[in-house]
Amino acid sequence: MTRFIVTTLFLFFSLLVSGQAQQFQDAEFGVIPDSLASLQLPADYADASYMITNQERDVRFQEEGNSIVAIMDYHVRLKIFDNSNPEASLITIPYYFENDMEQVSDIRGWTHLPSGKRVPLQSKDIRTVNINARYNVKEFRMPLVQDGSILEYRYTIKRKYIEELPDFYLSHSVPTAAAKTSITYPRYMRYNVIMENNSTPIQNDIVLRDTSSVPKIFTIPQPLPVVTERWMAYNIPPTTKKSYISSLDDYRAKIKFMLSEFGIPRQSLENSWAVAVARMREKTNPLKIITENKKARAVGDSLATTLDFSSNLALQDSIYQYLNRRMSFSGAHHAYSETTDTVVLNGNAADQAAINQTLIAMLRGAGIEAYPVLISTKQSGKINKDFPSFYQFNGQLVQTVVNGQSFLLDASFSHGRPGLIPFDSYNSPGLLFKTDTFEWVDIAPSASRFDIQVAFDGALSKKGTLSGSLEITEKGYPAREVRRQQANGKNDGGILRSTLFERYPDMAIDSAEVITDVRSDSVVLSGQITIENYAQSFSNGLEYPPMLVGYRQENPFESTARTLPVTLDAPERLKVSYSIALPSGFSVKEGKQNQSMGFPGAKFREQYDMQANRLNYGYQINIAQKNFSTALFPRLYDLYERWVELSNSTWLIER
Repeated sequence: MTRFIVTTLFLFFSLLVSGQAQQFQDAEFGVIPDSLASLQLPADYADASYMITNQERDVRFQEEGNSIVAIMDYHVRLKIFDNSNPEASLITIPYYFENDMEQVSDIRGWTHLPSGKRVPLQSKDIRTVNINARYNVKEFRMPLVQDGSILEYRYTIKRKYIEELPDFYLSHSVPTAAAKTSITYPRYMRYNVIMENNSTPIQNDIVLRDTSSVPKIFTIPQPLPVVTERWMAYNIPPTTKKSYISSLDDYRAKIKFMLSEFGIPRQSLENSWAVAVARMREKTNPLKIITENKKARAVGDSLATTLDFSSNLALQDSIYQYLNRRMSFSGAHHAYSETTDTVVLNGNAADQAAINQTLIAMLRGAGIEAYPVLISTKQSGKINKDFPSFYQFNGQLVQTVVNGQSFLLDASFSHGRPGLIPFDSYNSPGLLFKTDTFEWVDIAPSASRFDIQVAFDGALSKKGTLSGSLEITEKGYPAREVRRQQANGKNDGGILRSTLFERYPDMAIDSAEVITDVRSDSVVLSGQITIENYAQSFSNGLEYPPMLVGYRQENPFESTARTLPVTLDAPERLKVSYSIALPSGFSVKEGKQNQSMGFPGAKFREQYDMQANRLNYGYQINIAQKNFSTALFPRLYDLYERWVELSNSTWLIER
């Protein structure tokens, strides 16, 4: 009797779940329903050139030799409304090619024309494009696309690494009508899911499919049904690209999959960063390679013992410069590399991790504490701490502690300095990888900023010619650009002109000097300049632009409203001060009042001291952080708008 009740309940549950699952209709490849011909864009997205009508991924597993691989079948449909947008018909399929982890096969496609004719995708039109050291894309343009066409394509990806599955993106740059991903489970495995950035309701159900031919009699043992779990969403809004964001993928709605149970019977798997780091120590341990970099360690020891350094800071800088001048960066970013220090020190092309692992060995040889910091570059998006996986990392920096002060270094960044790292690596958080422990660190290097201070002391003639002396102190990224130009053989006058004065092609440079200190991040540029017709001369006076340098001609933000947080390239500080002697008989009648505006993380200050025959004024803009919430965006926009207003304004200097 008990077996009868259990069997009856099982069959009832199977029918119930299967009935619920019918709400999503899987698209049949090559068969287009009539409803798509009349489909219109949602009113809220009427300016979109196309939309995704169906996006499906079905995951299954099979055994190959002694391994288990995931087989992922994709099927996508698009409705084209305006074919003038080239993105509408260009299809890209990314896949992880490193170590042959993923392989793409069986790419097929059709363009369904409004006339009812359909045009097949030709295999000769599919090409492979390398994106970076990990990813390739299969790229093709759908044939003979017209307004009103329906495009569909399908393909299969075989994946060797099954501890996690590729993210399934729900949102794209255009609206999506329906999206579904499913996993057909073997008896011995299950996955956990993590939702990111999603505000659309997700329907999750389980389909039990009976594949047995055994008669449904409760006295006969029944084989276990095939279990398929599905996640479905409808009417998904787009996530559109904006200026000054970390990465669009940081804000797209997606589903992440992590293996949670394995074995017969299934056992729960521990998924934590402690486990992920333990696996890294076994397979991709940068400290192991650093220990083997004995040549680099010897070079560091030699530099520390043979040269006289006044401090450990000077020693650190000297070791950094030694390697930075010799290395050849291949452009590839990795969190771990097996490339040896000999390759790096000989000046052969090497990836970021190899160069920085060599730097760590050199620093340790000199007695300086140094460890690798594993990061995800800005282009790849921020690390999700809730999803412990080595594959989130694609870059490596170096952390040192000198005299109790922490530094971040990247020796692959040419003409850099300790604390100055590339924009793409300036992306929190990072994982500090130590011998027995690890910890999360904020990527906020103090030297990675735009920092310019300008002092100009000059005179204005009756004809509007401005001449005088200036001194410019630059730090951070502007100073690096000066060092780069010097290394390329540019003379001091050319550097001065390109630094801040490209707006004035007719400017005469009477003298120029550029001073760079090899022990400092600062560079100092000074000189005497003359700009004819700087101020426009009229019968009643001169129209004088007050922002000689540091001007902004337009606001970097597209609109006054914003739905995504702001991520600037780096903090920014501009301090300019002017003292301008006026020609005899000229004066500024309009009063200028000191004013300031500010909010957490940013300040703008204007100072005016107008005298009868001299203009004394200055501006200070200090944007002390790179990340601003949407709540602060209106005030950040207003700050930049005031900056633009001053840059485009003129003062009337009357006779």
